[in-house]
Amino acid sequence: MRSLKVHGGWAVVLSALVVASACGDDAHSTDDGPGAAPGSGGTRASGGEAGSTSAGAATGGSHAGAPITELGGSSTAGGGGETPALVEDTAGRDSTTTVTSGRGGEGGSAGGGEDDISSSGGTSSTTLLTDVKIEPNPHMTISCFVSWNTNVPASSEVDFGQGEYAFRIRDAAHVLEHRVLVIGMHAETAYRIRAVSESETGTGSAEGNFTTGALPADIPQATLTAKNSEKTEPGWTLTNVEFGRSAPAKVVMYDEQGLPVWYFIDGTHADSRGDVATALVGDRVLVGPAIGEPAREVDLSGEVKWSGPAQSTKQLQTHEFGKTESGTYLFNVELDKAIEGETTHIDDQLLEELSPELGVVWSWNLFDHVPAVGTREELCHGNALSLDLAANVAYYNCRYLGLFKLDRASGEIIWRLGGTYDQQSLGSGDFTYDPPESQFSDAHDPEVHDDGSVLLYDNGGYGSSSGTKFHTRVLEYQLDETKHTATRTFEFPGDFPVDAWYRNDWYTPIWGDADRLENGNILVTAGMRSSSLSTRIFEISRQGEVVWELTFPPNYGSYRAERLAPPPLVEAL
Repeated sequence: MRSLKVHGGWAVVLSALVVASACGDDAHSTDDGPGAAPGSGGTRASGGEAGSTSAGAATGGSHAGAPITELGGSSTAGGGGETPALVEDTAGRDSTTTVTSGRGGEGGSAGGGEDDISSSGGTSSTTLLTDVKIEPNPHMTISCFVSWNTNVPASSEVDFGQGEYAFRIRDAAHVLEHRVLVIGMHAETAYRIRAVSESETGTGSAEGNFTTGALPADIPQATLTAKNSEKTEPGWTLTNVEFGRSAPAKVVMYDEQGLPVWYFIDGTHADSRGDVATALVGDRVLVGPAIGEPAREVDLSGEVKWSGPAQSTKQLQTHEFGKTESGTYLFNVELDKAIEGETTHIDDQLLEELSPELGVVWSWNLFDHVPAVGTREELCHGNALSLDLAANVAYYNCRYLGLFKLDRASGEIIWRLGGTYDQQSLGSGDFTYDPPESQFSDAHDPEVHDDGSVLLYDNGGYGSSSGTKFHTRVLEYQLDETKHTATRTFEFPGDFPVDAWYRNDWYTPIWGDADRLENGNILVTAGMRSSSLSTRIFEISRQGEVVWELTFPPNYGSYRAERLAPPPLVEAL
């Protein structure tokens, strides 16, 4: 088998023999029998507009200028076929093929690697792979697309790994044209790539290689500072990354080893606030609004599929961006200086549920239901919103006033779970705490669960007066909405034997997140904006053990994180 070398943006075309045979001596051949049936969850397309994607499936053509390796030819079941013919590029070169990863975003440099694809079918197979291509993902330096055709309708699967195949992405749908997005690779690493299709009559496959490029600037190489594999919730961790207020926001997925395996660069404006909420909903990643950037919904290739309304300094979308099961979008909007006095001004808060077409489905204004009291500009500082569509209620958190339960039909406040930070503006709230000292101060991102429990990240206070030393913690309460009691059921660090940092030094003044995981553990985001202190994302067990921890270098901040279990698309072999 011969191939061509690629430099810069040259196109690569390689014509070679594709054979369905019982055995072979090509170092890149495979001999897959019909027993490995692909499942579902891969990305696959049949034709379509070039460069478009739909529901996580990349459709159609390739990115202009990206190096592509292509394998074509013909074959017959049982080992016959045409003699390979070398097709030279315009420069007349005929050495080995090199595939680079493409631009993939700001600051990233392309990587390169040998790509020498070969194909074979399984024993007695009539599933033949032709026109096999490995294309760098134009949106991401650590991702690629693998595409091919089959002579009969067949499933789509791509296996990949370093040295040995370790992961696969697959789609059980039987089609003739196949295109699979490959995510889950590390930067500047050589991977073996294998395309596999199974039909009703057998299995065919093709192999090649792909080398990922460098990460874009300002995506941190974090340090895995704790890991207990037997006690962690397996999966990837999705979070936003802010770098010193000077670079665009990044959204990154880190694997269990703490290495980036997916990213998205959020526009061009400097992310000076860092409050970019992100989540995975189905096969789409939500990227919250940032300074100068609207909220976005992107597919797993990194292509923007939906954008929210433009940002405004007078109506600033901040801290929250969500999507409901009915397909609407949730926003928290700060109405700057909504109430103006002679010496003071106070910001109002607007909650909006928007349709995909940006029509208002539901809205709620804070000052329609509570008085604009006091002299603090941010009376509320809203930072979390969720809906219970079945019960037609909303849960809204003001950092300084507490957690509100709202009747969506009337807009009335059903109850307020108050903290100790501000007990004057609206009073102490509607719940008493058991024990009394368990009452939180000021919170980020409360989770209200169906069992009546509330999990929250208690920042522990804000301000610098009187030399007070604040301390952050995670708290969980069981609410009795009839008796209006909040009983503490979990506290970390509490009385657990933990390292000194958690007990003495843990204080995050502006961000924070605590999520209950499927295994009962809690994922905590302790985000810092500091040249000397580090952001930590860590998982704790109900026994108070830190079973996984990722530590960022100084100057890198994070607002929220989410554990993706299982990871999107990728499964272990």
